[in-house]
Amino acid sequence: MLEKMKDFFGPRCTAIQINGDTYAFLNQPQREVKFCEAVYHSFQLPLQIDGSILGCPGARRSLGFDHSSRDLAGMISSHTGIPYRYINTALEDIPVISTPINNVILGITEDLEEQIRPDMYITYTQPDKVMKMMHMLARKKLQPVFPAYSIHSICGNVFSRGLEQQRITVSFGCPESRQFGGVKDDEVIVGIPGKMANYWLV
Repeated sequence: MLEKMKDFFGPRCTAIQINGDTYAFLNQPQREVKFCEAVYHSFQLPLQIDGSILGCPGARRSLGFDHSSRDLAGMISSHTGIPYRYINTALEDIPVISTPINNVILGITEDLEEQIRPDMYITYTQPDKVMKMMHMLARKKLQPVFPAYSIHSICGNVFSRGLEQQRITVSFGCPESRQFGGVKDDEVIVGIPGKMANYWLV
């Protein structure tokens, strides 16, 4: 399926599994990383992260490692100038993954896809590919989700929302995902739950 995803969206695509077995060949970062940063690196090599090395407060909330949003909303508001109330409303809307997470495996290769079944695919792609995807979904009477918030784009509005709601999600990114996650100016982010991959891309 990953090969089909790349044929459709382009090469910047990763397959992700939560709570997978620990494999000796997986790279484990030796420093704290942001979730979007791990996604970006996983385009090139498989890696595994957990709560001990996930350093971004937004991602820690989205993945369920930290549960308080009050301090996070204040921090985001002070950094962006966006009113606290708006940020707080956005955080209330962005789901937190309800399944307790021990680890996240990113960059599952085509060879390993049968052995390590992906829970989510995340791709950085071009707007015209999203348009084509929307037409394919419309034929099946499905609509992707386009969250309106420019915060927690990959960790929250794509990854946690896609997993929790089992919906295909599209995000235009956030400053962190473009700075640390390697999202280019002309790219948008698409998340596709693993259970939906075979359903629409056939």
